[in-house]
Amino acid sequence: MSTFKINVTVELLYEDGTTRSYTFENVETEALAALKAKIFAINANENDEYANFYKTFVSNDGAKVWRISSAKYTAIEEEVLYNG
Repeated sequence: MSTFKINVTVELLYEDGTTRSYTFENVETEALAALKAKIFAINANENDEYANFYKTFVSNDGAKVWRISSAKYTAIEEEVLYNG
């Protein structure tokens, strides 16, 4: 029996120069098609559309997010070889 999942990791760059990574597990395959466009939209933040995102994610010292600096997805397929 095999299992398949996709994890997405984004790295946030804060105004104080620090970074932090967040991993979202079991992302739907269909969501990957919009991932790049969503990151560009968040970084552009036109008309403060993502103001809550910038308020929610702060560094340890309280600095706001400057941008999403990188993102990657990892596809994981596992096969159980022996379950004894």
